Amino acid sequence: MTAQILSDPPRRGLAVPRPEVRVERARAAVGAGAELSGMCEKFVRTCFGFPARYPSARQAWEATTRRRRGEPPPGVPVFWDITSGKNKDFDHVAISVGGGSCVSTSAGPGRTVALVRIEELTARWGMQYRGWTADYHGVVVHEGDAAIMTEDAWPTRDLPTTTAHTAQSLRAWRQLMASIGLTDPVLELAMQRWLRRLGHYGDSWLLDGQFGVESVSALQRFLVTKGLYPHEVDGWRGPLTVRAEIRYLNDQRRYL
Repeated sequence: MTAQILSDPPRRGLAVPRPEVRVERARAAVGAGAELSGMCEKFVRTCFGFPARYPSARQAWEATTRRRRGEPPPGVPVFWDITSGKNKDFDHVAISVGGGSCVSTSAGPGRTVALVRIEELTARWGMQYRGWTADYHGVVVHEGDAAIMTEDAWPTRDLPTTTAHTAQSLRAWRQLMASIGLTDPVLELAMQRWLRRLGHYGDSWLLDGQFGVESVSALQRFLVTKGLYPHEVDGWRGPLTVRAEIRYLNDQRRYL
């Protein structure tokens, strides 16, 4: 749930253990692991044998491209959106063991690791179930289990000019922020800091990662200065704003 320290990314060609191995590792922690409370992303990536990369479940989810709904197969990550409380900016991830169940941190007595039904955990914590993913940490972990993905690199071709953000466009924003030293676990917080540096986000406005009217208006003003958003600054991150953002991201591709 809560953010962890970002370390080196996994290497290209990283070996992926078979699903049964991941499940065995997860089940071995059931009843223990109270010290992992709030460290769901660390727990799940450890079951895969991956080094630290993403500081939160939300960031790990945003980096995925092969998202699925329905009952997850054994050994894949399952994600939730935490909609309120202290962990709402970090979200939650667990590992499926099949049959509609998962192994999750903080779900047992004394906030230990527990085997729990996905539906039960969703209801117990008042979360929204996002689904499961066939890729994790830039690696395909289903449908072949060891094929390496390259979507974590800056796109080699222009992003499609869509009217809503995709995992790829959000990842491009995150990579652009990281290139200038803004590696906050929450992308929106990094963008607020960036917009403040540029003088578009007021010094008295909260740096809270909540990308509301003030934040969107600041982003729109920036895009106006780039000649990419010839429209009213209205604080709504609608299709016109998103199209302008993607044009800006495509412009930046030549520098990264």
